[in-house]
Amino acid sequence: MKTSLFLFSLLVGAASLFSQPGLSNFNSLIFQADSLYQQKEYEKSAIAFSEAFQLPDAKITINHRYNAACSWALANGTDSAFYQLEYVSVYMNYTNYGHLQSDPDLRSLRSDKRWHPLLEKVLNNKKKAFPTLELIEVNGYQLEIITYGFENRQQGKPVIVFENGRGTDFEYWLLIMQEVSKENVTFAYNRPRIGGSEDDQQLPTIDHITEVLRQALRAKGLNPPYILVGHSWGGACIRCFASLYPDEMAGLIFVDPHDFVKNEGGGRLPYRQIGLTEFQIDSLYAEYDKSADDYMAQGPKFVVEEMKAQREFSKTGFALCSRNPLPDVPVHFILAGGYPLYPEQTASLYDGKKMFRINNDIKMKSWIELINPLRFGKFIYCANSGHYIPKDDPEVIVSSISMALHDYDIIKKEKETNR
Repeated sequence: MKTSLFLFSLLVGAASLFSQPGLSNFNSLIFQADSLYQQKEYEKSAIAFSEAFQLPDAKITINHRYNAACSWALANGTDSAFYQLEYVSVYMNYTNYGHLQSDPDLRSLRSDKRWHPLLEKVLNNKKKAFPTLELIEVNGYQLEIITYGFENRQQGKPVIVFENGRGTDFEYWLLIMQEVSKENVTFAYNRPRIGGSEDDQQLPTIDHITEVLRQALRAKGLNPPYILVGHSWGGACIRCFASLYPDEMAGLIFVDPHDFVKNEGGGRLPYRQIGLTEFQIDSLYAEYDKSADDYMAQGPKFVVEEMKAQREFSKTGFALCSRNPLPDVPVHFILAGGYPLYPEQTASLYDGKKMFRINNDIKMKSWIELINPLRFGKFIYCANSGHYIPKDDPEVIVSSISMALHDYDIIKKEKETNR
């Protein structure tokens, strides 16, 4: 599947079919290529990618070339697909071995003699990029983890723990982990089925993932307190951890998180505010559900199982997250304010950009209400960052962690003084 995975959970981020004024020729062609892929016009999509790559203003990323490979593979352009994949593995040091291995878009390439050598190259890239990568056993299954700064481990000093978004590998935390680990221990892992982690045959609900993470930390000898940093779906996961184990928290940093607060009206509120009727909203929900069902019928298991977990969350997860209030530790919310350059497309019932702003306003209000009672609550708005803040603006996450560590030291000293 293309690296911009289907955002089933984000019902209100979709855009209408409107033109994209101000984009460069390169960006316009990339937008066209992505749109054609969504319409299953794979050969036309692949050709649009090729035309974009030849332009003088081309700023080609790993994602662009990988997505072009997917379109070529689906259009039976095997040689062109391998060319793009070889390029990202040899010249761009592509490391996402787990995604490459299980991507259904690349199914047609797996019988080719070039497939296994390609996998080996990507696996070697991953080992070089993550020299501390290892497998540990949790509940009888192998879990892929990385740690940095282990020499900084001290009793009572917070361990910085990273929780990935839905279906994503820990690789996007790399720069942040390396910076923060200069003075702290950092830990990241891939949930079951993701990357090199084995399938533990359990639905990855947030309560199950909490226990997997907690056992992994103990198995590695990393005891609390923890500062948990969760991106997207990982935000709901760390909120569950804090709800179940509030005494183990030194801080919580939610990076453009999945909404774990069940407000009145739920996901329908933005649609109502933009002026849609209940019938129109029902129709959109039916369309989203059908798209999700279609994807789940053929998508990679590591994504599909987490989509199932998100559906389960919509029924019971909100109550689990609110079992205990947020602990009185540093709690930060970092919200992405940059409208997607290549938004998902849907029926033009509304202005996609206006909907994005409405939804952000609702989320801001919810998050600020949560941190207002806390002494060390902070809200950070990244006006130009997209959803993938760890890639778009890693410095803001590093700064957030630094502030959380500073404020936790204040809390710790106060407790020692009052003994």
